[in-house]
Amino acid sequence: MVVLKINLNSHFYMGLVLMLSMLLTACTNAAFKTFNAPSYLLNKHTLEPNLAYGDKTYQKLDLYVPKDQSNATDQLIVFVHGGGWTSGAKEHYYFVADALTSAGYAVAIPDYIKYPNGEFPSFVEDIALSIAWLVANVQQYANINEFIIMGHSAGAHTGALLITDPTYLAAHQLQTDVVHAFVGLAGPYGFTPKEKKYRDVFANLEDYNQMKPLYFASGEEPAMLLLHGNDDTTVLPVNTRKFAEKVIEQGGTAVTYLYDGRGHIDIMLAFSRVAGSKDPVRMDILDFLQRQAKNQPE
Repeated sequence: MVVLKINLNSHFYMGLVLMLSMLLTACTNAAFKTFNAPSYLLNKHTLEPNLAYGDKTYQKLDLYVPKDQSNATDQLIVFVHGGGWTSGAKEHYYFVADALTSAGYAVAIPDYIKYPNGEFPSFVEDIALSIAWLVANVQQYANINEFIIMGHSAGAHTGALLITDPTYLAAHQLQTDVVHAFVGLAGPYGFTPKEKKYRDVFANLEDYNQMKPLYFASGEEPAMLLLHGNDDTTVLPVNTRKFAEKVIEQGGTAVTYLYDGRGHIDIMLAFSRVAGSKDPVRMDILDFLQRQAKNQPE
């Protein structure tokens, strides 16, 4: 099922989206601090920072748990950030954790190795290791029974690969059904590296199919929500369309929303307190998660 979402927001909101998109595109520490400022002030969660999920210095994750346990779910969302496999840090996405914990979800945001310090599949292996650590240890911090992977851009690619290629989780004696659901924002699921900077990340591969969730999709994956901006020129929406089509053809579940007026970065604004709780992307994500928690059919 592919649903086209047309933005009916005011000119003021669209101007705000453009301004914040430009801020996020800068991807500097100062830009993210500015963007996260409302969440720093208004959050309603507790934070366990820099939990070590492995032996390497960068193998740390931040765990966020809602303060109000009366409204908390038993689901943990593992959010995998983007950055083209070369940049990004877990601290930048405080605003994502704030939005999701406000809705009752515990959230883990792991750091992972970036190129040139590591190439494919080392970053995928890091996220698999973080999930294995969470499965074994998260009960120390919250009552969790279900694990959800959510990712944006390169992070959506990594998350999708974990649920389509079982070898990564199998390395930790886990099956892909340990993941209850997947939410992917603007993921390059069928991407073939052509620019040198991306060819370098995947330089050890002779067959690029081995890094494509689209290639591995079998229909056996957990239920998916796939979201993409129709104005995305960084990762084209055809990635999401083709991935969803293959999953559905194979008998799986992939609900797909395409948003007019959204690009690659500003689809992430759904999680911002500035954008507000009624952002359509945020509402679609929370609706999907609630239906999964209730085990309701799509």
